[in-house]
Amino acid sequence: MDKSFRVGGDLDEEDSGVIRVGARPAHEADETRRLFGLTLFVRVVAMLWIVLGLEQWLRIVAPAQGSFTGLTPATMTAIVFFAVLDPVAAVGLWLLAPWGGVVWLLTLVAQFFVVSAKPSFFLLGGALKFVDVVLFALYVFLSWRADSLSGEPSMIADILARLRGLARRGDRKV
Repeated sequence: MDKSFRVGGDLDEEDSGVIRVGARPAHEADETRRLFGLTLFVRVVAMLWIVLGLEQWLRIVAPAQGSFTGLTPATMTAIVFFAVLDPVAAVGLWLLAPWGGVVWLLTLVAQFFVVSAKPSFFLLGGALKFVDVVLFALYVFLSWRADSLSGEPSMIADILARLRGLARRGDRKV
């Protein structure tokens, strides 16, 4: 039965639809702050990925040297891969869609391996590996902080608990 149609029953303040004026409870304010931090980070990364995708499209449409078809097949494949998936990942991140994070992580891992094989492929060269690792670590940290207030166990919290358990077993053996 819908709580709003109960007769004679006491309704909680949250269930009654009362509009509260003033400061939010500390728990809600902290959760909002953490979600805002994650949202801001994801949207900044989305803008960065749009720029990376546009850079790849520029390499197709107006290459700096020769023509696009004059490049090696591996280089052409990598350029097309990033030209298509970087903007897709950016849109997904901007919309905060779950698939956006998956596509972004796919392009991030691919970018890491391409930079490892050919550092001159991207503008930042070998330093891009460091940037990728920092972005991934920030994403994991901000996601973990946002999930920690929900009260439900998250995958990241589960992994951390398992790592703590392994560390404790390692301390007992020493």
